[in-house]
Amino acid sequence: MKVSQADLQNDIDEFISVYLKDKSPDTKGTYQRALREFQRYVALRSETFNYTTEHILHYRNFLSLEKQFSAVTVSTYLTAVRRLCDFLVSKGSLQINPAKKVKGNRRPKTHSIGVLTVKEAELLKTSIPTDKIQSVRDLLMIRLMLECAVSEHELVSSNVGDFNLNDAEPYLFVKPKGKSAKTDKIFISMKLASSIQRYLSLRSNLEGSSPLFASHGPNRKDQRLTTRAIRYRIKHWLEKTGINRQNISANSLRHTAAFLWLTRDKMPVEDVKLKMRHGMIETTEIYLSLDSNQPNHTS
Repeated sequence: MKVSQADLQNDIDEFISVYLKDKSPDTKGTYQRALREFQRYVALRSETFNYTTEHILHYRNFLSLEKQFSAVTVSTYLTAVRRLCDFLVSKGSLQINPAKKVKGNRRPKTHSIGVLTVKEAELLKTSIPTDKIQSVRDLLMIRLMLECAVSEHELVSSNVGDFNLNDAEPYLFVKPKGKSAKTDKIFISMKLASSIQRYLSLRSNLEGSSPLFASHGPNRKDQRLTTRAIRYRIKHWLEKTGINRQNISANSLRHTAAFLWLTRDKMPVEDVKLKMRHGMIETTEIYLSLDSNQPNHTS
C-alpha cells in the first residue's frame, strides 16, 4: 500500500482526534512530534514507501543511525507509528499492523540520574529554615518528592482542591501519565499533610482551583509555579546543603524515594511499583541496581 502525503496527513489527523481524544495534552504533543518525524521520513521516500514490516524496520534504523536519537526516543516514536497502524487496521485501511513486530532499541537498564543517601535526604529536609513562606513551600515540595515520590509535573499541576486532609488517610489527587483527569491518589502522612495545611493557612483568597504551591515573589505573587522555578528552588537547597554532584537534580528526589523504599525499608518491589505509578515492574526493578555508595550516584 503506497502512502501519499495527503492520505497520511488525513490518517494522522483522524488518529489524533479519535484515538487521542481522552489523552492529556502532553501525550498528544508526544504523539504529534513523533508522527511529524514519520511524515518527514515518508515524504523523502514517497515513491517507494509502503506499509510493510521491512519499511518500518528501515524507519527504525533511520531514527537510530541517521538521526542518532536515543533508545528511549526511538522506542517512543515507533510506539506512535505502531498505534497509528493499529488505528488503520481498526478502520479497515490495513489488514495487518506492519509495525507490530518491529521493536524499539533496548532501553537503558540503569538510571543515569543520581540518588541521595539516607543521610543526605535527612540533611536536606532538616537544613531548610521555615522563617519565610517561600522556604516553607520549598520544604513541603521536597518532602513530597522524597517521601511520596511526587513528580515535578505533579507539583506544578496540583491544585488546592486536589489535597484532602479530612479522611483517615490524607491524600493528593494526581493525574496518571497519559491521562487527562486526576484519578490517582498519593497518600501522605498525617504529619506532612498537617504541614501542608499550615502552609495553606498562610495564604489568602484560596479556591479549589488555586495552585497548591504558588509563587510568593512580588512579580508573580500567588501564580502557579513553573517546572523551571521548582527546579531552580530545589537546586538552590541542594547546593546550600552541599549536595552538588553533577548527576543530582530535582528529579533525583523522586528517584531517591523509590531507592530508599527498596533498599532501606525493604519494601516489596510490587508495592514500590504502585507507589511510583509505574506501568511496568521492570521500570521499578531498575532501582534495585542502584548503589548510593557508587561515585556515579553519590560522592
